[in-house]
Amino acid sequence: MPNAHTWEGREACGHADGVLPHALPGDRAVWPRDRVADFQHMKLEVRLDVPAKSLAAKATHTVTPLNDGLRHVELDGIELTIDGVTVDGKAAKYQYDGARIRVDLGKGRNRGETVEVGIAYRCTPRIGLYFIAPDEGYPDKPLQVWSQGQDEDNRHWFPCFDFPSDKLTTEMVATVPGSWFALSNGRLVSDAANADGTRTFHWSQERPHSTYLVTLAAGELTRIDASREDLVIDYFVEPDARADGERTFANTPEMIALFEKISGAPFPWAKYSQVVVRDFVFGGMENTSATTMTQNILVDEKAAKDFTSDDLVAHELAHMWWGDLLTCRDWSHGWLNESFATYLECLWDEQKHGIDEYRQGIITNTNLYLGERYRRPIVTNVFNAPVDLFDRHLYEKGSVVLHGLRGLLGDDGFFRAIQRYVRDNRERSVITHDLAVAVEAETGRNVEWYFDQWVFKPGHPCFKVSWSWDEEAKLATVSVKQTQKTDDGTPVFRAPLTIDFRTGRGKPLPFRVEVVDREHTFVFPMVAKPDLCRFDPGNFVLKEIEFEKSVGELRLQLRDDDDIAGRQQAAKALGKKGGAEAIAALESAVHSDRYWGVQAAAAKALGEIRTTAARDALLGALKVRNLKARRAVVAALGEFRGDQAVFDAIAPIARNSPSWFVESEANRSLGKLRVPGSFDAIVANVDRRSFREIVRQGCIDGLVELRDERGIDVIARCAAYGAPWQARAVATGALARLAVFHEGRKKGTGDILVELLRDPDFRVRIAASTALKTLGDASFADEVSAMASRELDGRAVRMGRENAAALRKGASMSEEVNSLRDDFEKLRDENAKLRDRLERIEARP
Repeated sequence: MPNAHTWEGREACGHADGVLPHALPGDRAVWPRDRVADFQHMKLEVRLDVPAKSLAAKATHTVTPLNDGLRHVELDGIELTIDGVTVDGKAAKYQYDGARIRVDLGKGRNRGETVEVGIAYRCTPRIGLYFIAPDEGYPDKPLQVWSQGQDEDNRHWFPCFDFPSDKLTTEMVATVPGSWFALSNGRLVSDAANADGTRTFHWSQERPHSTYLVTLAAGELTRIDASREDLVIDYFVEPDARADGERTFANTPEMIALFEKISGAPFPWAKYSQVVVRDFVFGGMENTSATTMTQNILVDEKAAKDFTSDDLVAHELAHMWWGDLLTCRDWSHGWLNESFATYLECLWDEQKHGIDEYRQGIITNTNLYLGERYRRPIVTNVFNAPVDLFDRHLYEKGSVVLHGLRGLLGDDGFFRAIQRYVRDNRERSVITHDLAVAVEAETGRNVEWYFDQWVFKPGHPCFKVSWSWDEEAKLATVSVKQTQKTDDGTPVFRAPLTIDFRTGRGKPLPFRVEVVDREHTFVFPMVAKPDLCRFDPGNFVLKEIEFEKSVGELRLQLRDDDDIAGRQQAAKALGKKGGAEAIAALESAVHSDRYWGVQAAAAKALGEIRTTAARDALLGALKVRNLKARRAVVAALGEFRGDQAVFDAIAPIARNSPSWFVESEANRSLGKLRVPGSFDAIVANVDRRSFREIVRQGCIDGLVELRDERGIDVIARCAAYGAPWQARAVATGALARLAVFHEGRKKGTGDILVELLRDPDFRVRIAASTALKTLGDASFADEVSAMASRELDGRAVRMGRENAAALRKGASMSEEVNSLRDDFEKLRDENAKLRDRLERIEARP
């Protein structure tokens, strides 16, 4: 499952200041559940009543006691109507409290004895199994039914032991409308047409898996066959989406071959299917052998020029090994599922696109984690609902920790250890210790210290680095300080890493060091003064770093460093330095760097300088070939507030570009410019349909940046039910972001947002609760709390609780924040003008 949350905000290095901690009031330690019996097999027979959005079903469990004398067995099941319970085919007594079914086994059963428990029931599930249908707002939506079990939602549509620690084989016998196809786990045993016009599909999953991975997805779908000789590989999409489906999933067979090589294990399941459904509540879900995907995954021809869904395809596919074959014992160790899948995305990029794309993935994941609004250990068992853990720590931070482990062990040791981990733990439930044991067994390296600081403790190191040269002694001295705060449990980190030096275009001279204390001074003998010092080339240590260097050294690093992280850091530092030499180096990088991520960093840095020369450099780069780099150029031009020349250059791009994403950025930048024509130019584009409504989203952000009161009504229209759905949550949040600048519109906007707290789309409800926090009116706290209490989706519960607490605490402080923002923008404008004047003076003969 891809990241469940989109978090906002950024904190000071190593410490969350002025924000709520991860654990909210009322959260408690959650321990793994006891198992009194081994659930070995489940046969689920389901008949869908699509118009009534309900089902009639029978679940038959084969269970074996783990200890002698077992008299009762309990199954999870919420809001079920129980029609009858049997034990070994005979009617049995049971108790049901609406959440658990306690079945009387009739007598004490002994360890190893097999018992068959059958439960006939009906239900109209509100979560777990979703019935999709057209309505007044979206009349063209097709009829579909699909399930989503992770983390513990399958209990809402069938009785089971709903916890990841137990694995069992399963069967799904699903009766659906006659024109439909129904997909489930494992191999298709039969597909039969019935006399009543329905159709029954029988699927058998013959290798054990966890209950949350049981799936059903049904509707009018077309099949795209991509099978290889020994494995069925197919994709299911709506009939009119076939071309987009072929384009989107084309690399799946190559990914499977790569992950087989990395894991050392052949694809572990009977087939690999991917099905695209409407209104899916996550990006994707790694149901065993049958992944469910959001409609958003489908890439159109124009989007494919500078966008791919390979990251999501690779993520869910990787789970077939890390998540399904090896499954976290309990959700506190969920990083063993999600961090691995996130890291495998990077390994796919390395295989397909080269080392720079791999390293860019690490940079991106680092920045996403650093943008998280709190710090917590990756492994923690304190939460309200398991989905509270599905954040930037569980996904992105953990992936960078695995990257660091690769750096620590070296490629050979790392990949051998990963294969050992898979080999020793297949079909098992795992905890972090199992990974550490596999690493030590394969390589002899004890990594308990590594996991202790990176997985079981919060935070990351913040390094302040400097270096100097002693010409007489021929010594290079590197000073390293760890500046992160440690009052939240963040440690002083142990960080083995490389420091290297280079002179001219020669080969770098590396030194291996180990940082263990708050402060270190490392001294290195050299034959001559080096031109460049690098700290952690390869970027193997998750960190924030401040490394003071001269403009000359930064120019050299931007031009010649073979590590894109170093080149991007140099670009950022040059943006802070400013001046003619910095601008020239950055302009050259935008045009000629061999990797788009460095081009983008250089463009952003020019935007930060904000002088006429920097503007002209960016205008000259508007036709840079790489469309991702071009996006960054257009975004950077938005920093030149009030500049009519920039407006004239990007307004046509906002209307028409080879890239949807460039168009989106152009509309966002039109708002940032705040020139007289900005409003009309943005509004002219807001209704243009595009991939994922990305252009509309850029227009919405542009209207917020513009701060024109008229934008509130435009954005409200975009947030309304029936508007294109991909932009509704963005519009909902934008309403508050713009209204805070218009005191007379805050109350009316708050009223709209309160209504949206009951919207049919849970994403809009979450966005509305966050938007009310942005407005900062504590009187809305009760409305947000009420929303949280109504919610079944754990993400909405979490965000509702958090936003209500923030409102009561007064954490928004919107008026003060807006005032500070205004003051900051004025200072930036004045600083840019001063820089511009200085550069003009320096340029005089």
